[in-house]
Amino acid sequence: MSPEIPKENLFKNIILMKIITKIALILVCFAYSQVMHAQDAVVYDYRLDEKALNDNKNPIPYEIRNSPLFGKTINVFGDSRARNALKEITDTWHCQVAQKYHMLYRNYARNKCCIAFDRRRERWSPPITEFVEDMDSCDYILLIGGHSDAEQIISGKGTIEEFQDGFVKLLRGFIKKAPQAKIGVMTPWKIETPPYPDVIRIMIEKCHYFTIPVFDCSTQSGIYVWEMDFTKKYFHTYQDNTHLNAKGHKLFMNKGEKFLLGL
Repeated sequence: MSPEIPKENLFKNIILMKIITKIALILVCFAYSQVMHAQDAVVYDYRLDEKALNDNKNPIPYEIRNSPLFGKTINVFGDSRARNALKEITDTWHCQVAQKYHMLYRNYARNKCCIAFDRRRERWSPPITEFVEDMDSCDYILLIGGHSDAEQIISGKGTIEEFQDGFVKLLRGFIKKAPQAKIGVMTPWKIETPPYPDVIRIMIEKCHYFTIPVFDCSTQSGIYVWEMDFTKKYFHTYQDNTHLNAKGHKLFMNKGEKFLLGL
């Protein structure tokens, strides 16, 4: 039979366990905070070394070598649509374009990330406006956003006016941080639910104001989020109106590639 633990020692053990638990929670919160503030991008370096550049047996096609994208650096920002949710980033059309043109590719996108709204209280991400200053230098900036912002407005956690102010702030931030970079913006797909039309309108209007090229995915993409047969084939699930699957990215790549080439 085990000896009975003195009440005084039992009390001390309980206090000690509470202290240990509190310390553990503080450490977890600190670690989480560090993750949420870390600005490291997912990086794929597809650039060629000197040997590959001058390999006569495997020459680089003329249209690739002479492309404005060849060997350049691109920084991608956005929400899960740019991050590809829980799927591989290498499945995305923009990562495949980077591979095709032997670019240095950095993906700063985050799931549930907004352009204008802070989601740290929900244990997600700060707005993109807060971490643009931390990005590395680049030749191209691609923003694929608006979906998470629209959803925040739908849930009553933001307004369309706040989105507009945040979007303008972000464009100014891109220009200030990388004035030499070519910037391109992609709107959400065609979704009729308010405030999506207003989010798209604002993105187009403000990009025009700053003379930043914008691709209106609601009218130019050929992506039909309202067609169930289409979403079954080209989206993560048939109920998804945001995330292309690997087939969807391949379908859209031609248009996305032309957009980047024209920046």
